Amino acid sequence: MKRSPFAVALALASQIGQAAQGVPGLATASTLLTTLFIGRAQAAPVSAPEIVENWLLPRYNTLLAATRAQREAWDGFCKAPSAEGVATLKSRFKAVSKGWSEVEFITFGPVMLSLRPDRFNLFPERRNAVGRSAAELIADPTDERLQPQRFFRLSAAAQGLPALERLLYDEGAEAALLAGPEAARRCALGQAIAVNLATIAEEIRAGWGSTSEGLLAQLRAGKSDPVYFPDPNALLSQIVTDLAGAYQRVVDQRLLVVLGKNVDEAKPLIADRRRSGLSRETIVAIIGSAGGLAEALSAGLDPKDRASLNATLQAAQAAADGLPEDIGAAATTLEGRKTLQAAVVAFKAAQAGVAKPLASGLGVPLGFNALDGD
Repeated sequence: MKRSPFAVALALASQIGQAAQGVPGLATASTLLTTLFIGRAQAAPVSAPEIVENWLLPRYNTLLAATRAQREAWDGFCKAPSAEGVATLKSRFKAVSKGWSEVEFITFGPVMLSLRPDRFNLFPERRNAVGRSAAELIADPTDERLQPQRFFRLSAAAQGLPALERLLYDEGAEAALLAGPEAARRCALGQAIAVNLATIAEEIRAGWGSTSEGLLAQLRAGKSDPVYFPDPNALLSQIVTDLAGAYQRVVDQRLLVVLGKNVDEAKPLIADRRRSGLSRETIVAIIGSAGGLAEALSAGLDPKDRASLNATLQAAQAAADGLPEDIGAAATTLEGRKTLQAAVVAFKAAQAGVAKPLASGLGVPLGFNALDGD
């Protein structure tokens, strides 16, 4: 049976203790060594499979249900367009956006294949790629590229939530969906995106499987996978790293780029979900979900460290909850910038205040996250 390094060290300390009876100095050192490793062993009662099963998969289940409901809403709307139907589509969009925000910082598992994160939610957008892709597809009179077997191969800019947001929230979008020469085509594109999002969510969730089959069962058994888990024992480190990356994503991609160096250099038009008015809600969802993950991982910390961690999480959540509804507009005023900058400070503090004690308490190293490097 393969034993962990901590188990081996603990056994070694015990043997030293037995051999050291009658030798005070060595016996004392042995006691300290044993206490050290017992403390470390007791500091990690959570495991990667438990986090996947109890924290991650429920969120993927929620996302899957939301994408399916959205797909059904588009099917119903396109059969009988109405203003009430548009309101339903927007409600479904909001649910999917929130569901994705709660897991977007997870980079391991089935989500890592086939450019699924970019295809689901290409962000940040560059050079109006989403607008250009959507406009080009709307102008195309043929249906070939909107078929599922072709659509998933198109530019990621056309496939996900940002493109759907434009169909629903761009100026004049609602009227264009209800009537006019482009109405049917816009509906068909909305359906194609909704089907694509549901398919991606289904693929991610199906890839994980259950406790009896699939990746989760494999992970619980400690078996490696050449694609997903070359070293299953390293997954807990990846989870903590992704957790730290959640705060960095908010700071780098949702706040600093919008703030610019000063009021004159603010870039309100690149705020995430600005069209749908969900820029604040997106950040709240990310921070809240990251906080839930940190709490799940913190079961292995001593009371003092856990209390400190909880205070850090509460400060981060309070900063998120206190953000203005329109992040972009706030970046263009002095008062708004103060609020955004205070949130940046809180989220940066959370990144360090969460990752370091968890990595130390769980006995895992911090790796590079998806935002490191080029």
